Amino acid sequence: MQSQPSQPSRSSQPSQRQIEVKLSRDLSFIDVTMIGVAGMIGAGVFALTGIAAGVAGPALVIVFLLNGIVATITAAAYAELGSAMPGAGGGYVWIKETLPSSFGFLAGWIDWFAHSVACSLYAVTFGAFMAEILVGSVMLPREILAKLSAFIAITFLTYVNYRGVKETGRVGGFVTILKVLILILFIGFGIYKTLSNPDWVMQFTTPSFAPFGIVGILAAMGLTYIAFEGYEIIVQSGEEVRNPEKNIPRAIFASLWIAVIIYILIAFSVLGGVEAEVPTWQYLGSLAELGLIRVSDQIMPFGNFMLLVAGLVSTISAMNATIYSSSRVSFALARDGYVSERLALIDDRTKTPHYAIFFTYTIISFMALTLPIEAVAAATDIMFILLFIMVNFVLIILRLKAPTLKRTFKVPLVPYIPLTA
Repeated sequence: MQSQPSQPSRSSQPSQRQIEVKLSRDLSFIDVTMIGVAGMIGAGVFALTGIAAGVAGPALVIVFLLNGIVATITAAAYAELGSAMPGAGGGYVWIKETLPSSFGFLAGWIDWFAHSVACSLYAVTFGAFMAEILVGSVMLPREILAKLSAFIAITFLTYVNYRGVKETGRVGGFVTILKVLILILFIGFGIYKTLSNPDWVMQFTTPSFAPFGIVGILAAMGLTYIAFEGYEIIVQSGEEVRNPEKNIPRAIFASLWIAVIIYILIAFSVLGGVEAEVPTWQYLGSLAELGLIRVSDQIMPFGNFMLLVAGLVSTISAMNATIYSSSRVSFALARDGYVSERLALIDDRTKTPHYAIFFTYTIISFMALTLPIEAVAAATDIMFILLFIMVNFVLIILRLKAPTLKRTFKVPLVPYIPLTA
């Protein structure tokens, strides 16, 4: 794609010439890694830990490890293709350029919708946490507080994304580091409390390590897999990453395994450190999406407050990352002529796809405020799985059709590894 001598102005009319534009490369390895971590350590670890514990039992620790391994297989395909073909749009672009055009169109819409729904879900979770804090001090019903808080957060983060990718990286990096520090503190207290109990092993074996067997483990893996797809956001930033050939693969694996390790240690801490009249995993399951927050006072001083703060920060960083990723997919779709060309225009001052950002903002806000997001979000896992299947087939096809394509990272044992994925 050739860049133009000058960027199209905000007031100019779109044309084929104007949409042949490139974004500026402002993201460092740390920036893009933080974007990936932000996309993975979002609402999922807070909302799904209790639910998944009730399904898998103490085997939740293994569930997170197995999901990390499964995610790594597909992440390797993203690392190879991201290093060889860096550009805004990520998996959508690779599918469009390799498979028949109908697959590219489908992949783009799946990617855009999946990230928009995920962002709406994070916004709703943020609103619920804010309502939990404000409900006693503000004369508004809990539901109104939650919706209003979600809308304000979406609006603020959309403005951050409009201001430029540097601002997106700074805000994302700050809130991601803050939430990781809180979770590390929680893990430290949890491990200490667990190992201080001479009978701590009983916490993981009552009545058994996997009370529902392999069925429970697989069900919990399916439930929590959405929490591991944040690396997909990284490749969508490829056109804005410095030295993408090296930094994209490194950031993919670094962010994925930072998240996996934190998830495993949180599961170990909460299953081993919480005491209840029934087995801990049953108690967590009964608390559902509030499980982790409700038991956090047992783990560390001011645990409920600290985890609420971490939950708020996590959902903010996840919203920031998914607003970024979904707007970049819509930008790529517009640049390829699948949606209005206006969405491909770049703002002269901020060098961001401002129409794509604000149109995506409208979609996310509408879903967060009016639609049953929980029901819609149930389809998100399926959408990402379909996208990942297509990406793995693209990897195999490009190895055959473009063996000389420059790849700074190569998946071993092709086609067996991508077929396994």
